[in-house]
Amino acid sequence: MKITATLISLAAAAGIVAAGKFEPSEARPDVDIVEGAFIIEYEDGFNHAKANSFFNSRKVNYKLRGEFNQFNGVSIDVRSSHKGEDLAKIPGVKRVWPVERYQLPKQNLSKEDPASPHLTGSHKMTGVDYVQKTFKYTGKGIKVGVIDSGVDYTHPALGGCFGRGCRVRYGIIGADARKVKAPQPFVGVAPEVTFGAYRIFSCAGRGSNDNIMMAMELAFNQGMNIINMSLGSGSAFRSTPIAVLSDRLTARGMSVVASAGNDGSDGVWSVSNAGLGDLSTSVASFDNIAQAYFYLSYAGKEYPYAFSSSWGKDINLPASATIVPVLDKDGTLSDGCLPESYAGTNVTGKVVLVLGDTTRCKSGGRGAAGKAAGAAGMIVQSVPFGLNNLGGNPDFPMAAIENEAGNQILAAARKNPASQIKWSTKKKSFRLEGGGTPSDFSSWGFDGELRLKPDVAGPGGNILSTYPVKLGSYAIESGTSMSSPYVAGAHALLFNAHKKILRGQDARQILKNTATPGKFFNSKEIAPVAKQGAGLINIKNAINVKTLFSPDKIELLDSVHFAGKSVEVKIKNVGKRTATYTLSHEAAQSAISYRGGNTFPLGDPILAKDQATVKFSQDKVTVRAGQTAKVKIQFKEPKSGKAEEFPFYSGYIVATPNGKDSVPVRIPYGGIKGDISKVPIQDTDFGTPVLLVQNSKTGQSGPIPDGHKINWAVEQPYIYSRLGSHTPSLSIRLFETATSKQIGYINTQAGRDLGAVGRNRNLNPNTGKPAFSSYAWRNGDVFETLTSATPFKVPAGNYSVALVAQRKLTKGDSPKDFETFVLAKISY
Repeated sequence: MKITATLISLAAAAGIVAAGKFEPSEARPDVDIVEGAFIIEYEDGFNHAKANSFFNSRKVNYKLRGEFNQFNGVSIDVRSSHKGEDLAKIPGVKRVWPVERYQLPKQNLSKEDPASPHLTGSHKMTGVDYVQKTFKYTGKGIKVGVIDSGVDYTHPALGGCFGRGCRVRYGIIGADARKVKAPQPFVGVAPEVTFGAYRIFSCAGRGSNDNIMMAMELAFNQGMNIINMSLGSGSAFRSTPIAVLSDRLTARGMSVVASAGNDGSDGVWSVSNAGLGDLSTSVASFDNIAQAYFYLSYAGKEYPYAFSSSWGKDINLPASATIVPVLDKDGTLSDGCLPESYAGTNVTGKVVLVLGDTTRCKSGGRGAAGKAAGAAGMIVQSVPFGLNNLGGNPDFPMAAIENEAGNQILAAARKNPASQIKWSTKKKSFRLEGGGTPSDFSSWGFDGELRLKPDVAGPGGNILSTYPVKLGSYAIESGTSMSSPYVAGAHALLFNAHKKILRGQDARQILKNTATPGKFFNSKEIAPVAKQGAGLINIKNAINVKTLFSPDKIELLDSVHFAGKSVEVKIKNVGKRTATYTLSHEAAQSAISYRGGNTFPLGDPILAKDQATVKFSQDKVTVRAGQTAKVKIQFKEPKSGKAEEFPFYSGYIVATPNGKDSVPVRIPYGGIKGDISKVPIQDTDFGTPVLLVQNSKTGQSGPIPDGHKINWAVEQPYIYSRLGSHTPSLSIRLFETATSKQIGYINTQAGRDLGAVGRNRNLNPNTGKPAFSSYAWRNGDVFETLTSATPFKVPAGNYSVALVAQRKLTKGDSPKDFETFVLAKISY
């Protein structure tokens, strides 16, 4: 595998980008491409009937799947041999996308009892409790469209019926369980909104992007003021049809709110595609502040615990099963993974305390070692904090405890080894480590164009929610699928306060201006903007604010395209009195995902203090009521941080008005130090990208040796790729080996031009193994250009197969704008 400068030069000269034409789908393990199905966008003002005549004149045999008006286009099933590239050449067609089919993600449900009043503590985090109590805002008169897996309208907390006079009227933001049988009397964010329920997933959990778009347009046509989409898939560019339609609807007065994704363990570039529109709102997650748990009492203190999923019930060991810490030779708590960890310590019939470090073993192996040593049960100290999820063993009780709880129990056991442990039979609420901080699972930004996504955050970790009646009516769930509807509900309260429906981008600005930036657990520094956007929404401040601070984000890009030399911000005083504003700068932590030459982002970015410096044209400004002031800001990149590690630096510009009860407003900013075009696109740590061939007779597959002549009758070549970051355009090309002359584009199941492609996930959700994209070379087809009507037969000779990816923020007209890998040399 090597990079060839000559091929790069020729690739640049040939051009990769086919702007305004066919935009193929990236191959991802959680997305299927529906064969022969396409979404087509027409040119602005182009007539649908005229388009139909053009299709007929080119003998395109198709069946209509759906028709769009705000988007001005259609989705179709093509029954003739026409491909996406062919459709893109029809007059009046602006863009063509394949129809994608998504799989509904598995629910992250807690087995915990939801009957705790503190489980609605998320309202205290956001000021919703204050707004509901003080102003009696309930979302009444506001219509919210829920585009998801459906709503159980028989649920008593959702009104119990469907249609005229019911809360679910069209086709959970606003559940109301104060007057119905529920585990506790609780109320959603906006308990009197009217719902439109638009189900786009089948019973098997499958749904397509054109179905989502049809639901979005139907919601618009039926007068929904807000759309919530607790869905999305992987990372992408804003050129997806859902993002395009989101912006069209927002420009026409709607608010489109979507989940940022739950791929927090994948590191940067992971924010989900549903909220990538310029005007839509991408929502990250914060953990709820409290939860109900079984608990153990030891040395006069109570500690919450989470039993292992294999054990599946509360723990009830006798008081004689006292705690015995398992220690390493240096006196620190051992991970308890090895049999020798217990040598010399009598643990028979006791509960052992061990460290939950997963470097050497997981909970199953740790539990087996403890049981073999004679222990009656095991307590595992979570690392680094919170309550870890333990798999464990079905015949051995194991409990995870918080990190600080482990420290306190260890100290108490050393002081009095005879102290007895008591296990509760009921649950109670505890404020947890990590409560009120950004959720680990919440996806990291930025997007592929260095735009600041996500936009804002809402409570999404450990949230009490309605659930289908047949499945128990209520459940505790976690995910940005929880935080997104929470923020949608906050929109409804904001509309109540303003006594009118705000434009989507205006509502987003207010919520971002007044959000509260959060910190990671036990950190004194503000968490990166790439993790939390503007921060956790504060609806109390959003309703009381008297200032608009714009723009709602400042994107500084990278060192080469640095956009911070002169930035203008506007402060509009929407109050009734003159106000004097003090401007300041709050730096956030930076996030480093490339260290030591890795070609795939670190799953857990390294947090550092690489901070920009900020200079204001004036530190204070006085603005009369109804007037707007402009202030110039100069940014300078962080002095610390290595350009080759591409630190994501960020922070907030703050305007604080004078007055006792005045609400400060913020604008998040962010950038990347270094030349973004040098960020590795292809991950080479697994030996990819590579061209493999599979033999249908033997079933064997392997890399193609140099000079191999492919037997197309029994051999199928596949290109395997693992993208660590986005590329604006990806293609697989064939070159003449001797002259480096480009012969054409290899045709795959995703087309000849793979288009703009987001990064791969770290792990395939179906297998738990590293995720790759696979492109099958169809029948040896090669197209001379991206617009050629038919493939041609390659003459006998020696050729090189190359994977060509355009680097981010480049024009694609220079050799340095591409990352090119020669995959194999073959013969015809």
